[in-house]
Amino acid sequence: MKKRTGVIIAIIAVIAVIAAACIYGYVSGKDADEPQQPAVTEPADKPEVQQPEPEEPDDEEKPDVQPEEANPTDGDATVVYVPDEQGETLTPVGANVEDDSDQALVDALISAGSLPAGVEVQSSSIEDGVLMLDMNAVYGNAVRSSGTTGESNLIYSLVNTFVQARGVDSVILTVDGAPLESGHEIYDYPLKATN
Repeated sequence: MKKRTGVIIAIIAVIAVIAAACIYGYVSGKDADEPQQPAVTEPADKPEVQQPEPEEPDDEEKPDVQPEEANPTDGDATVVYVPDEQGETLTPVGANVEDDSDQALVDALISAGSLPAGVEVQSSSIEDGVLMLDMNAVYGNAVRSSGTTGESNLIYSLVNTFVQARGVDSVILTVDGAPLESGHEIYDYPLKATN
């Protein structure tokens, strides 16, 4: 029995020594893993670094987007609305136009990739702040053959551009004199510009 008790005490002592060694190794290893910071000495004549003052928010309205280049056509500069890279929202960009005609605005939208080639304005008139804009069949076919997002981009790139350029409240779009139809909606009402 004495021999057994001695063996048990020896096993307990060995376990205690191993546990103490593990705890010591863990604690000392934790200190070794932390990076040591070198002592930093300040130079005697440290140059003073000036921080730029934070800019105050500009409460003024931002001017309309202007074309990047000077106007190569000697016409007018205007803003047209084009889909972003994902085709999800419309972005105003500067564009040069030959003149102040409706077709010149449409041509700028075609050049910017917002409208397909061949789109033409057949007629337009303004009454009580509403622009009546009659487009050709090429435009109607493009709207009908595009998906929902494409349809929205085709319609509102035209609406936003003309609302801005003509200073109207809304636009009614027709194709060959009839209300614009997309296949799942008839746009027989005034359309306001999107933000």
